[in-house]
Amino acid sequence: MTASPDAIADDAGPVRLSLPASPRYLAAARVVAASLGAESGLSIDDLEDLRLGVNELVSILVESGTSTDRVELEFETDGASITVRGQRSGDGGGAMAVDELTTRIVEAVADHHEIDGTSFSLTKASSIRER
Repeated sequence: MTASPDAIADDAGPVRLSLPASPRYLAAARVVAASLGAESGLSIDDLEDLRLGVNELVSILVESGTSTDRVELEFETDGASITVRGQRSGDGGGAMAVDELTTRIVEAVADHHEIDGTSFSLTKASSIRER
């Protein structure tokens, strides 16, 4: 028996991932995002966009933090899209420094995004149309 993406989204609730604020853990964030995005029906191109957006935003959280901080991620799927929310927790670090290139990349790959000084939200919807 296999579950549809809708069933997974309805039953599972959000997936939470807590990582040390270090560049070496960026791959873990990308893998979780891609796995959940695939379960939501995203195409290969959509998954590449999602990975790129998550990488950019988690990177700026890491870069603005300290070695004792953590990056807290929450992934929510609804069967046709995925939303990733991230924030840095800990004692140190300053506001996220978002440069123009990062802004352009995220605008190009996300359907919706919000960035403030210490957190972000990114939504990627499936580009596959039902027939």
